[in-house]
Amino acid sequence: MSPPPFAEPEATDALAACPICRTPQTGRYCEECGYDYDLSSPSLRQRPADPPQQQTYGYQPDYSFQQPAGYPPDPGISTDPQSVYSGYDTDFRLTPPAPEPPARTNWVAVVSADRDYFAEMMARSGPEAQGLYFPPYCPERRIPMTGRGQLRIGRRSHHRGTVPEIDLSVPPEDPGASHQHALLQEQPDGNWIVVDQDSTNGTTVNGSPDPISPHTSVPLQDGDRIHVGAWTTITIHRA
Repeated sequence: MSPPPFAEPEATDALAACPICRTPQTGRYCEECGYDYDLSSPSLRQRPADPPQQQTYGYQPDYSFQQPAGYPPDPGISTDPQSVYSGYDTDFRLTPPAPEPPARTNWVAVVSADRDYFAEMMARSGPEAQGLYFPPYCPERRIPMTGRGQLRIGRRSHHRGTVPEIDLSVPPEDPGASHQHALLQEQPDGNWIVVDQDSTNGTTVNGSPDPISPHTSVPLQDGDRIHVGAWTTITIHRA
C-alpha cells in the first residue's frame, strides 16, 4: 500500500492577511479594502523624509572649466562655481567719447584802399611817385583765409604765371605792388604769419615806417594791418 500523496499547501497560507478584512496580500494594496501594506512597514515609517529637491530647468550647468593646454591662464575665468562670473562686470563699461578737437578759428582778410597809408607813401617817395593818384572808387573785398593754407599777395601776370589769391591787379590796379609781393601762411595752431617775398617797395605792418625783412616770418594778431603797394591795406580779422 502506497503512502498517501503529500498535500501541497495552498499559496494563500504563506501570504500575509489584510489586518482589516483578512484578505490574503497579493500586492501593496489590499484588493478588497485598499489597505496599504507599505505604510505599515516599520522600515518605511522610520525612514526620514527626503530633503526637498531644488527645482532646475534644463540641464545642470557644468562649472568645471579646463584651460586648454598650451594657453596661458585667463585671469578673467575662474573654475570656482561660486566665482565663475567674478571676472565679468554686469555693468557695461563704455569707452568715453574722445574729446572733440577745438573748433578752428575762422580768419578773413579785408582788402581796402587806405588813404592815410597812401599819404605816408607819397611823403616818403621820390619824384617818380608824383604821377600816382588815390583811386576815387575802390570797393572793399573780404577774402576767407582759414583752411587755405596760404594766400599769395601780388598782381596777376600771365607772362610770369603768377595767380595770387589776393590779386591787386583788379581795378583799380595798385601799381606799387610786385607780382609776387608777400605771403600769408597759416600755422599749425591756427594763427597766421606774413612773409615779404623780397618785393620792390617792401611790406609794412600796423603803420610802421620800416618794412619787414624779406623772407622773414612775422606773426600776426587779430586786427593787424599789412600795407603793400601804393595804397593797399590788408586787415586780418577773426571771423
